[in-house]
Amino acid sequence: MGMNQHFRTSANWDQAINFLDQSFPLAEGSHAAATAYLVYFDHLLVIRADGSTTGLSSPSQFVEAGGNEESPQSILLENNGLQVEIEPDQAGAKRSGVMPNHRMQLLTQI
Repeated sequence: MGMNQHFRTSANWDQAINFLDQSFPLAEGSHAAATAYLVYFDHLLVIRADGSTTGLSSPSQFVEAGGNEESPQSILLENNGLQVEIEPDQAGAKRSGVMPNHRMQLLTQI
């Protein structure tokens, strides 16, 4: 059962961002500021709106990425049997001044 949900920094999607921040916290900051996700030496790297980078607090939660490591089409995260797929909006990340429209899908919950 999947929930294919966009998340962005609007009031309608605060719950999705909170879910990601609680279940898959970043070492610094929030998924709300993520403009891009990429894979660097088998670790998830998050590029934030201010240009800084961070990773997951628990790097082992990153399972795999589909597509090019520099611009993955999908990112699979897992936490205690809960699997989430993030589909980064690469086109939105390249537009100046526009926050990307990432997608999140809840894949499994045990």
